[in-house]
Amino acid sequence: MPDLLCLSLRIFDHEPVHTPKTQLWKGGATDLTTRTMFADPPRWLVIADHLPDQPPPSPERPPLRDWAMQQINPGTLASPDTAGGVILVSMNIEPSYEEEFNDWYNTEHIPHFNRLDGVVTARRFRAIEGNPRYVALYHVLNTDIYAMPGWMAANQTPWMLRMRRYQRDRTYFMFRERIA
Repeated sequence: MPDLLCLSLRIFDHEPVHTPKTQLWKGGATDLTTRTMFADPPRWLVIADHLPDQPPPSPERPPLRDWAMQQINPGTLASPDTAGGVILVSMNIEPSYEEEFNDWYNTEHIPHFNRLDGVVTARRFRAIEGNPRYVALYHVLNTDIYAMPGWMAANQTPWMLRMRRYQRDRTYFMFRERIA
């Protein structure tokens, strides 16, 4: 069985130096009322897929958020090159609901998003280092999908609404401009 893919995920408040074998995106926090992006202040996202024994180099300046992660669904799928944007959602979960949370995310939520037109791929990760503990990355054709009926419906299933009650420390970002 192949090793699970690991991911280094870093959010910066400045444009970082681009390193080989990484994706560099520009964007900002997500306005949950309008379901659009706050472009000011800008944020930059660096995504680096790697094997467990080959982490990427440390950045030249500290990021705002820094995760070392293991992909838990689908396991070995690398970051696609065909996306026009990235939506990032992170959260912690109350420990007593973690097993059900993972079951819901793996059997309902991620499969639902992978069926939506405009989603290149939906993946989820568990932090080896960093907080919050769980991160979902949605590579999309366009971040406008975040306000579309299909996306909204996926966030209104009974199981999703139940699991939302046990999630904490949620963060939302979207990145529209791929720099490298």
